[in-house]
Amino acid sequence: MEGPSLRSPALGLAGLPTQRDCSIQEKIHLEIRMREGIWKLLSLSTQKDQVLHAVKNLMVCNARIMAYTSELQKLEEQIANQTGRCDVKFESKERTACKGKIAISDIRIPLMWKDSDHFSNKERSQRYAIFCLFKMGANVFDTDVVNVDKTITDICFENVTIFNEAGPDFQIKVEVYSCCTEESSITNTPKKLAKKLKTSISKATGKKISSVLQEEDHETCLLLNSAVFGVKYNLLAHTTLTLESAEDSFKTHNLSINGNEESSFWLPLYGNMCCRLVAQPACMAEDAFAGFLNQQQMIEGLISWRRLYCVLRGGKLYCFYSLEEIEAKVEPALIVPINKETRIRAMDKDANKRVHNFSVINPVPGQAITQIFAVDNREDLQKWMEAFWQHFFDLSQWKHCCEELMKIEIMSPRKPPLFLTKEATSVYHDMSIDSPMKLESLTDIIQKKIEEKNGQFLTSQHEEFLPSPWATLFDGNHQMVIQKKKPMAAPRKLLPARKKRLSAGENTDTKTNFEAKPVPAPRQKSIKDILDPRSWLQAQV
Repeated sequence: MEGPSLRSPALGLAGLPTQRDCSIQEKIHLEIRMREGIWKLLSLSTQKDQVLHAVKNLMVCNARIMAYTSELQKLEEQIANQTGRCDVKFESKERTACKGKIAISDIRIPLMWKDSDHFSNKERSQRYAIFCLFKMGANVFDTDVVNVDKTITDICFENVTIFNEAGPDFQIKVEVYSCCTEESSITNTPKKLAKKLKTSISKATGKKISSVLQEEDHETCLLLNSAVFGVKYNLLAHTTLTLESAEDSFKTHNLSINGNEESSFWLPLYGNMCCRLVAQPACMAEDAFAGFLNQQQMIEGLISWRRLYCVLRGGKLYCFYSLEEIEAKVEPALIVPINKETRIRAMDKDANKRVHNFSVINPVPGQAITQIFAVDNREDLQKWMEAFWQHFFDLSQWKHCCEELMKIEIMSPRKPPLFLTKEATSVYHDMSIDSPMKLESLTDIIQKKIEEKNGQFLTSQHEEFLPSPWATLFDGNHQMVIQKKKPMAAPRKLLPARKKRLSAGENTDTKTNFEAKPVPAPRQKSIKDILDPRSWLQAQV
């Protein structure tokens, strides 16, 4: 007999902190090696985009090292304070809510340019490199770098960032960084300086940088980047997102803005950020508990029992006749709500008959619906009661995120454009008349014509195809008789001078040298000509 299966609770087990400790240390060593590699790449970089991306990646590495170090200290304190006590009382037991997935996507930050800057910008506008950092505990994620100038009205990030091990008390710190990318502000690294940096990255330097980071003074490293390469990302704006910010739709959040118009990295922000923050608790997306239960039924005044396979998930108890029905996605035989209004009571009072029952009571207007279930032994009863109490606690902690399962939409990678065009410095002044994008509009015209004519976009096609009259001769249902006739000569047209020479006795039945030639039929277009869009466009004109 299969016993019930319980989802692993988020409790500290013996040896787990040590394993997590080793994992975090490995991540720190990995980031240190990546940082050293980025330093070497910076010493060899001569292109503006290379320097911008390298400095940005260096900032991400430093942020992750600091986050891992802080998490490591918390784990050490947790091990020191661990008591290992176990409380068997389900109601008063100190619990930890289940983990969940948090996804942030579709970030839009509106800009507030002056009309004179946005519409009258005839010269090459000042450009900025923008990216975001998302920090939650030991997890640090970044977005792609977005280039912004005065023709852009919104800073848009298409990345989808997912935090897999978040609790209901999560705090995601969103940081927006900006860097001016003028040619004068980013200079190529001289060969001597590049060679000096390349040879100076040694073990001793690595130890010095590591000690600086351990003292939580990573700004020194970033200032070094600014001094050497002329690139410095500054914090433009920031905000913190919590459980109250989660919603299955777009929502606006306030931003705290740094700097002013005198700052080189400053951009005219409205002070708001629009994004989609989705919270998906494990109690809603996964099975919290599952196993066989016997449900009591009353049929014509007689008590009967039916055995069901029950799954506790998302505030409901789904009951099936067999496990195979779940795999076949069959509708459950019974669904029992499990929410904050539900009352569950153990009915383990009859020790002689060894019956272990519990009741699930859901109040409805004017009455209460009660379902009675029985388990096979006392151990299963304790497991089910523990699962119910944990589920109640999870629902109470994740609040409105447990009302309905929020979906995390993973966007597919964006397809590259069909035709690559020259990068425009302004949408108003760099549009080419002979742009190859006109061919794309031709495709749109053909597509529109196909939809209008229900798939028949060729000029030689009709809604009802009528065969030619002579086509019936070749369908095999008619008999054909071919008769060979002597061709008749056309009457000769005599010239006036020749009429005088003819006598009455001459034979005028002479054969003519000319025969009537048939007129050729119009030439049929080949299928290649018919399918050519250019010939179709000429016909439309």
